[in-house]
Amino acid sequence: MTTQLDAAATVREAYSGAWNHLGEMVRLIWLPGSLYLVLSIAGVFVDVEEQRSLAVVLNLASLFLWPIIAVAWHRFILIGDAPPGRFHFAFGRREARYLVVSVFLTLLFVPGFILGATPAFMPANMTASLLSFFGALLVMVAIYFMVRLSLLLPAVSVGDPVNPRLILERTRGNFWRLVLVLASVVLPMMLVAVVVGSLLEGGPVMRVVAVGILSLVLIFFAVVNIAVLSVAYRELIGPPGTQAPDTGDY
Repeated sequence: MTTQLDAAATVREAYSGAWNHLGEMVRLIWLPGSLYLVLSIAGVFVDVEEQRSLAVVLNLASLFLWPIIAVAWHRFILIGDAPPGRFHFAFGRREARYLVVSVFLTLLFVPGFILGATPAFMPANMTASLLSFFGALLVMVAIYFMVRLSLLLPAVSVGDPVNPRLILERTRGNFWRLVLVLASVVLPMMLVAVVVGSLLEGGPVMRVVAVGILSLVLIFFAVVNIAVLSVAYRELIGPPGTQAPDTGDY
């Protein structure tokens, strides 16, 4: 029988854990985390139309920094891995696989987006309407599988097998529970970001205050986001190391 995720307990553990261990988790990734935060904030002030090359560089740098942060946090939460030392900045095999899985989850949306965008270049007729409908349908299917397969991210972080079939089997019947725990992170973060973002329209002092508050908010909710995935992985898939050893094969 498939395990049913206790959404309330997962959210409670994620938030309390993030709050109680925030200092330790920031210490683990302070260097890549600081760079990621600076690049993210800088990206807000970049005009994509006029500074396209700079925007691409910032996004690519952030893309490679996030796996370093996420893998360190997943490992801390799931196996208590907290390497000694002041600097932790390494992009190795685990981080590379985390990036590959992240790209894979993003690519799930490509067919739906392509099909949905095609009618924009066609006359308005029944065919265009059908393409739009099926494009939207494929996007919903992509969301469904992306939410369930997101538990591959903790798996690669701790060296467990990358087994999409196992993940889909263990998450059967848990889609809405996973949506709920993810929404418990995304919705509050968006609300705070909107409120704090309104301060960016003020004077220089207000902007500095807004950026400072927004930075703290982003750090905390980033930790909670990793925590809910880690807790959900542990509860649905099992503790790290209980699966067959990871041979590196997909």
